[in-house]
Amino acid sequence: MAFFDVQPITVKAYGGRCYTTAKRLVLQRDQKTRGRFYLFLLYDVNHGRVHWAFYPGKGAEYVCRFLRRIRRWYPKRPLRLALDRDPAHPIKARATRAMMRRLGLQWTSLPKRSPDDNPCETIFSDIQQNVLDTTNDPDQHTTQGRISSHLRARNRRADRFIRISYLEGPRRHTHRN
Repeated sequence: MAFFDVQPITVKAYGGRCYTTAKRLVLQRDQKTRGRFYLFLLYDVNHGRVHWAFYPGKGAEYVCRFLRRIRRWYPKRPLRLALDRDPAHPIKARATRAMMRRLGLQWTSLPKRSPDDNPCETIFSDIQQNVLDTTNDPDQHTTQGRISSHLRARNRRADRFIRISYLEGPRRHTHRN
């Protein structure tokens, strides 16, 4: 089983989470964005690993491209994807549904208004705090490189697994009162 989600990433000037010794702020009030792209993320529950790709949009065309990548990453293994109810996802987009059938992928749609059910949101939050809020990148390519190196390092960590309470078995009580 794997979870899938998409996050828009806007490249702006320094986010301001770190302290500075500057006497006055350097940023103008009306900052211009330096680029925008979408981070497609797949979290494999069994191995705790993340696969990702960057695309300029989040429509059905880009979702289908990412689905083909998923099938290349998991060529023969049966795979069930859990995803939210985005308009480009298979619950609403005919092209995405057809592509998933063609690739032999099964899907489960998460309930509406439940972003906490998707562990990809935890990873997006981690990227926001540790990469985006502390950088002042000049362009999209630099930000994409930072995100990729952060996710590669995350895949090597021993504590990379995200606890998903509704997938765990019932808890055993070790003591009784």
